[in-house]
Amino acid sequence: MKNTMRNILFSLILINIAWMVSADESALKNPDGSWKWTNRLVHETSPYLLLHAHNPVEWYPWNDEALERAKKENKPIFLSVGYSTCYWCHVMEREVFSNPEIAEQMNKNFINIKIDREERPDLDEIYMTATQILMQRGGWPNSVFLTPDLKPFFAGTYFPPTDMPNRPGFPTILTAVHEAWVSREAEVIDSANRITQVIEGAISTGFTALTAKSLDRSLISAAVAHLKNTYNNAYGGFSSAPKFPSPANLEFLLREYERQLRLQPSPIGVANPSNKTTPPTDNESLIKMVTRTLDMMAYGGIYDQIGGGFHRYSVDAKWLVPHFEKMLYDNAQLAKIYLQAYQLTEKPQYRRIAEEIFSFIFREMTAPESGFYSALDAETDAEEGKYYVWTADEIEKSLSAKDVKQFTAVYGVDKGPNFEGKNVLYIPNAAKSEASLKSLRSAREKLLAARSERERPLLDTKIIVSWNGLMIDALAYGYEVLGEEKYLSAASKAAQFILDNLRKPNGELWHTYTDGVTKYDAYLDDYAFFVRGLLGLSNATGEEHWLRSATTLTDKMIQLFWDNKNGGFYFTKVDAKQLIVRTKKPYDSAIPSGNAVVVNNLLMLDASYRNFAKKTLLSFAQATEQSPSSFMHMLYALNGYLSLGENRDVSTQRNKQKLESLTQSLVTATAKIKTLTKDEKIDVEVEVKIAAGWHINANPAGQDNLIPTTITVAKDAPVEISEVKYPKGKSVKFEFSTEFLNVYEGTFTIPLKLKRKSNVPVKKNTPIILKLDFQSCNDTECLLPKTLDIPLKLK
Repeated sequence: MKNTMRNILFSLILINIAWMVSADESALKNPDGSWKWTNRLVHETSPYLLLHAHNPVEWYPWNDEALERAKKENKPIFLSVGYSTCYWCHVMEREVFSNPEIAEQMNKNFINIKIDREERPDLDEIYMTATQILMQRGGWPNSVFLTPDLKPFFAGTYFPPTDMPNRPGFPTILTAVHEAWVSREAEVIDSANRITQVIEGAISTGFTALTAKSLDRSLISAAVAHLKNTYNNAYGGFSSAPKFPSPANLEFLLREYERQLRLQPSPIGVANPSNKTTPPTDNESLIKMVTRTLDMMAYGGIYDQIGGGFHRYSVDAKWLVPHFEKMLYDNAQLAKIYLQAYQLTEKPQYRRIAEEIFSFIFREMTAPESGFYSALDAETDAEEGKYYVWTADEIEKSLSAKDVKQFTAVYGVDKGPNFEGKNVLYIPNAAKSEASLKSLRSAREKLLAARSERERPLLDTKIIVSWNGLMIDALAYGYEVLGEEKYLSAASKAAQFILDNLRKPNGELWHTYTDGVTKYDAYLDDYAFFVRGLLGLSNATGEEHWLRSATTLTDKMIQLFWDNKNGGFYFTKVDAKQLIVRTKKPYDSAIPSGNAVVVNNLLMLDASYRNFAKKTLLSFAQATEQSPSSFMHMLYALNGYLSLGENRDVSTQRNKQKLESLTQSLVTATAKIKTLTKDEKIDVEVEVKIAAGWHINANPAGQDNLIPTTITVAKDAPVEISEVKYPKGKSVKFEFSTEFLNVYEGTFTIPLKLKRKSNVPVKKNTPIILKLDFQSCNDTECLLPKTLDIPLKLK
């Protein structure tokens, strides 16, 4: 293998050919505007493949025709792997694949296959692993040369059209690879066989339960220590530049933080020392790593401050300048994490970010037939970020003089350009600016309208089952937390769309849907993530049909993907063809590991599935210990598995988790006006209903260390409370206390008087928000204190 690589590289040095570049699309067209060339990709549905349909290269999609021709003519295959939002993929398409002279060389000596990695993640993983083995690095476009038997022997990423210092041009590569194949075919084949063995060892047979580590909390502790060691105290996150959101890290930390909260000792009815405002010292660092990261991301340029939604990553350590593509999977995962953080901290900015992400998805990435599109490109007119960045003059033309001054100060424009002479909007003074964001809502809407007049980036309209599953789960959770019916409606419609249009008669799933066409057998991730979404809908609504669908698909998944020998799930079906290796993909990438998501799903189903979860965890435990950063979602799932055993009764633990997520439904309240006097005084009655078997502390509660039920009004409300009369509570005695306590049970009312503030105007059609603070308890446990918002409409 080394000799072959050395000979190819030696050939690269000897050959230096100058090539003309044809990057202008007009060079691909005839004088009448028709295309000079059209290849087989014109029949594909992938927006990425269609971008190459008029290259002079004789592209094939990955299919039997191409593979049989390679064998028949004994030609090597040039495999080019990319995706629609890949900047350097577009560059190589313009500079290299649109060049007729380069295309002639490709067509003469190779069978050329182009694939969309989002359509074929199985092939993407195999051949990206080959590139990483051969080059010690990887990336897209991935450029791999294969034998007719599909085994890789030479690889790289982006190649320029001509030779450059320390980087050979693509024509040079083509010549060297062709010469190696013609003159040393046996040696190349031997090298390819060895490389394939290394690939198989790296991504297929390297995971086995026979040498697995036991499942215990040492794995969790080690992962926490790893994240603490890599955490960036200044800007949050867990790396330097480039900086990715890494939602799996954040989700893992949130689960461990919540677990530690639950384990904090707290007498029934006593103020929990680990409530949201004063977390315990040994747990504080966990939530701080999450909230600091979420804050810096939300105020940075990686977040679209005008239109909502996150870009893929930032090129710097400060989350300032993004790589501008927007992916469905990023925004699905981050919306849910911001909602989880909102539940734990009740910081309004986390709710705002989640709501803005959902608004962006509804506005720009939702298909008319339901379902969600996969991605928005980073570039317009071959210029990265052109759609999203601003000059000061553009802002001044769209806003009033008053708004311009405030807007440019809040969004950092007054500090000067930060990206190629223009401005990526960000919020440099977050602590001072959060309050200003509400007043700038109209300004943002005007800029969004102005931006919508620009030429839009390419929208990848593939509806991918796995990524849709993530967004369905996020929206269902959004409904569960915020109670917004539109989130439930969108999640339900998307889930039903997949069940109706991407499920085969035999119960299996398709992977993608584009323009009415379903393609490719579903992968493990499709089943895992979609079931996650169905379970999210089941949890949010209690509707059994979602749970039934989740269970049916889980049974089908086990049938198609389960490894009976070593445990864990393969990424492809048992009858998958044209693959040199069958992989498992247990590690996280930009999306969580399918195997890890499956474990978490199985733990949410009945106990009959638990053995599959345990065997999967055991199969990957050793690899998880060796590289925790690659297995964060597996560790998240392991944490859930271990947590089941921390109570004697598993069902009690599950009920506790469910009750904690449904605290708000245990206590409900409404407010209505009884009388409204001429002197602007308002008599109000608040009716509180408590679920059977539960109570909340009365006011007074009977002991100083208990949390009494109180009702307040927001500071910025146009009214204030002048009088409130709390009803007398029921006197009860619990085992933990020698004294009687006062509690409220069932239904009761709180009468109060409001008076209008003279200096605060009443906004038309805007309800006053009353706030009820309470802690729900039953005879054996107390949940975390909560605040319930109660709207009151003034007549």
